[in-house]
Amino acid sequence: MDDYRAVRELLPAPPLTPDVERAGRDRLAAAIAGERVRKGRRAARWTGLGLGLAGAAAAAALVVVPATAPTAPTPHGVIAAPDGKQFLVAAAASVTSVPDAGTWWGSTLINGREFREPGQGYVLRASESQETWIPADPEGRTWYRWKYLGAKPATPQDEAAWRAAGAPESWTYAKKAPGLPTEDAPRGIVRTAPGKPETFSTEDWDFRIVLADKPLTKMNEVPDTPEGLRALLGAPDDQATIDNTARLLFFAPVTSRTRAAAYRLLASLPGVDAVGPVTDVLGRAGQAVEYRSAEYPTTPYAGETRTRLVIDPVGGMPLSIETRSVKDGLLLEYTAIQDSRWTNDNPLEETK
Repeated sequence: MDDYRAVRELLPAPPLTPDVERAGRDRLAAAIAGERVRKGRRAARWTGLGLGLAGAAAAAALVVVPATAPTAPTPHGVIAAPDGKQFLVAAAASVTSVPDAGTWWGSTLINGREFREPGQGYVLRASESQETWIPADPEGRTWYRWKYLGAKPATPQDEAAWRAAGAPESWTYAKKAPGLPTEDAPRGIVRTAPGKPETFSTEDWDFRIVLADKPLTKMNEVPDTPEGLRALLGAPDDQATIDNTARLLFFAPVTSRTRAAAYRLLASLPGVDAVGPVTDVLGRAGQAVEYRSAEYPTTPYAGETRTRLVIDPVGGMPLSIETRSVKDGLLLEYTAIQDSRWTNDNPLEETK
């Protein structure tokens, strides 16, 4: 694709500085989504592990930047799991049984954002599906399928208000429309109708992780202990370490043992608060923790936010990552994992 050629020409070669890593992530997101780069809105603190990715960028590339003199954790700081977060330890035990074998890592994510309709009378939720197939073969091509799923009222109460307003099938904003970066967004339009799926592949950007200039295909060289992960992440504070660990869980094709270690690390970190049983954005039951993220949400929002991780402790797999406004609980953005697994079949291969 010409977009990816342009991205490759713009990005300098490793080693990456934090500024270059952030700029590259923004350029990549713009290339995939077809929108202009929004400067200065993704200035998260990813010193150790460059996983500050969401939506389009999350499906395209993860970059590990070598940490600067990480501090070795104490045993107490790694293995302790305060009351209320024991389900993370249970999830760690469960996830180790998930198979790691296969020639493709496939995942289907549902990304979405909530925002108010132009008259502020009710809340809309726009969503898209994002299917990614990453080859174990370093020379293989990564395949993607994207589809806009449309916008609809967020809750039954919002639906009642929408129907009272005549059940419109589109909304027009004075400026660029909030929500997902669709073709209509620059003209201020949000539609209920889904879009056409777009399938493409690239050899330039995928889930390869670069650690000290070394590509890791299946992530089998990433540490599989909480102590090792914390040393790898090397974040400047607990808040950034939480973000990095969450992104590793949700957006990287790590081994089951590494995922288990990430759960145990999260359970030990201060600032990760147990929520208890919840229902995620796709209606699935799980257990959740919340924390204050060091990353700004993609949706422009100046107020305080809280990020929620919903986990299936029985199967051990992550379900969703959701960022809400503290002020009114508005779901600013979310990613729900509909499916993720290692397999020998890629349904998108050779479809284009």
